[in-house]
Amino acid sequence: MRKNYDLRSDVLAELSVPLSVSEAHGMALGLLCGQVTGLAKSRWLTELLDAANLKADAVQAKAAQIRELDRWFEQTVADLNDPDLGFAPDMPDESSPLTERAVGLVDFCSGFNYGLGLSSGGRDTASLPADTREVISDFQAIQNLDLDELGESEEGAWQELYEFLRVGVLLVYEELQPVVGGNQSQVH
Repeated sequence: MRKNYDLRSDVLAELSVPLSVSEAHGMALGLLCGQVTGLAKSRWLTELLDAANLKADAVQAKAAQIRELDRWFEQTVADLNDPDLGFAPDMPDESSPLTERAVGLVDFCSGFNYGLGLSSGGRDTASLPADTREVISDFQAIQNLDLDELGESEEGAWQELYEFLRVGVLLVYEELQPVVGGNQSQVH
């Protein structure tokens, strides 16, 4: 897991994308929850490249990094649709300091809420299913955590929040992009 995280961090840095891996992954997932895959991918890449202030003439020189972003997005789609529920938020692993992992939680929630907001086209959340609204509200609360109050003894709380993010994304995805019939194909 750490290898992919580090590779993705390097790619974002090489493109000068001012987002963490966790925030970029959260944004991709928020977009995937609210839009069909093709639109979500296009919007995600556009958001990242716009944030990097990458000019059209510089795109060719960064083709390898952009292809890596494309692979990351496709892997995210595959993970999200894994019938064994193997999806996991992309953030620093357990060997990282707790404060770094907590920043990952906050960044992930920020990115997810941003991506879901982009995919909603400005629609009010009142029209969303109740469970989805609750997850969004909880993600907003996590996004606003005061990390200065976090102590190293909060390891268990981090694990619980991490699992909550994982399950929350799956729940929102299932509610907004339900499985069609019994064939495990997503509506896209």
